Amino acid sequence: MPAPLRFEIHDRVATLTLNRPDKLNALVPEMKEGFEEALARAAEPDVKVLFLRGAGRAFSAGGDIGWMARGLAEGRLADLEVLLDLGVFVAHGLATLPKPVVAVVHGPAAGAGLSLALCADLRLATPEAVLGMAFVKIGVHPDWGGSVMLSRLVNPAIATELMFTGVPLDATRAQALGLLNQVVPADQLEEAVHALAQRLAAGPSETFARIKATLLRNQGLDSDSLLALLQAEGAQMKATMRQADAREGLNAFLEKRAPRFS
Repeated sequence: MPAPLRFEIHDRVATLTLNRPDKLNALVPEMKEGFEEALARAAEPDVKVLFLRGAGRAFSAGGDIGWMARGLAEGRLADLEVLLDLGVFVAHGLATLPKPVVAVVHGPAAGAGLSLALCADLRLATPEAVLGMAFVKIGVHPDWGGSVMLSRLVNPAIATELMFTGVPLDATRAQALGLLNQVVPADQLEEAVHALAQRLAAGPSETFARIKATLLRNQGLDSDSLLALLQAEGAQMKATMRQADAREGLNAFLEKRAPRFS
């Protein structure tokens, strides 16, 4: 079975690829070791920039709904919480990594998949990209840093709208809201990625690190306060996973019907 994550370094540019294309790169606990190793390796001096990508036709559809539904049905809440704790670790690690992080979004980036993209410093996308804070549709709270990072990027009214409705955004509206930095045709994506990678790889490492710290500080955050926000978000998700609405939402999604929430 292929590894669920791939990590490569070429010319001081690191690329972390979600590698479950048959599952639209849905996130699972088996990615834990890969994320930990990738973040540690990306922090080393020979890496100048980290790119996040998805294999196949999606960036990431978020949590693996089938796995989550089985876990709830079997009472394996501890297993589910491993995935949520991993999300806290990854979101914090990307936001505090002292170098640029770029997400390359094509196809769906939904739920925790969108959260992961929002943890990057910059986001490139194709016109086919679809971004959605889809958590509410299955009766759960945002996780993997989604609510925290979204609130850093857009005004409170927009963040509320996206989290309350789960309405997906096409690339045009996502860029207008400030969620995407650049939208390029699919046949020009690799050229755009290469150009940005070369530009960032040639940049000043120490200055990039200081800029990232300043951007956090300008929003009243540092490493510790950001971690506290992410942990609080995770606690809310853990609480919703224990509610009947989560079970109903997950089952409705798998059964392809409208959920009947309380």
